[in-house]
Amino acid sequence: MAEFVSSSKRMQRLLAALDAVASSPAPVLIRGERGSGKEYLARKIHEKRALHGPFVTVKCLAFDRSCISNVIPNSTLFLDGVQELGAGGQADLHAFLSNGGQADRVKVVASVSGDVDLLVSKGLFRRDLLVMLDLISVSCPPLRERPEDVVPLALHFLKEFSREMGRDVRGFSPAVLHRLESYHWPGNLRELKNVIEGAVLRSRGCRLENADVVLAAGSPSSGEGAASMGIASGLELKEAVDLFKKSYIEGAIGLCAGNKAEAARSLGIQRTYLFKLIKDLGVDVPDIPG
Repeated sequence: MAEFVSSSKRMQRLLAALDAVASSPAPVLIRGERGSGKEYLARKIHEKRALHGPFVTVKCLAFDRSCISNVIPNSTLFLDGVQELGAGGQADLHAFLSNGGQADRVKVVASVSGDVDLLVSKGLFRRDLLVMLDLISVSCPPLRERPEDVVPLALHFLKEFSREMGRDVRGFSPAVLHRLESYHWPGNLRELKNVIEGAVLRSRGCRLENADVVLAAGSPSSGEGAASMGIASGLELKEAVDLFKKSYIEGAIGLCAGNKAEAARSLGIQRTYLFKLIKDLGVDVPDIPG
């Protein structure tokens, strides 16, 4: 996961408070919007623990009993998205937390997006399980509530993707900086990271220009050519971004008659990074060497 760069006083206070959170054996519930950085906070709690074991991430959408049956002592168990646990998963997790001898071996940190209390009121989430998880509560603020972090994070992602793609992109035009600072970032850090990755992929100069940066439609800062396809079709942000990247890469490879090395050159990225994108996105390419 990318580093959680922050210069906001609010986040600095929160990170400082994690020392006490890490020293307690009690479970921790991190509340916050999707993409706001909850996993990073969980990793910081893990790093601050006196006893270091592995950091184990369990995606609760795919949770089953085997996820917790062989937890290593001293590990940190990060339960990502507990609101997505079904009835069986909730029962298994409740049993695990009720078993003091087993649960005491690990530090349980869970994240939740959305209104889990509403799920409880509707009978869709166990109240007793929420009480167990919420012994210590941490709130991760959305990016729009700490706007001073946007540019430092954008620069961090720019360096990361420029290095990964083998590009020499070093900054932003004043117009791009204004758009980034004015935008409300409904998808939080995850959206910012996707926007910068796509911009570096499209860029042809040493700095990002307006034409390189695509923000969601409907925003005052979205500009011309914004990617409205995802919103119109009901896709989540990451799905829409991945769909755009897949289509963009398939088009480039098609124009190069299936030659991936030539396509990488036309895209201005390293061939190894193109191969990574092809694999990660499931890009449909003809079986032609290079």
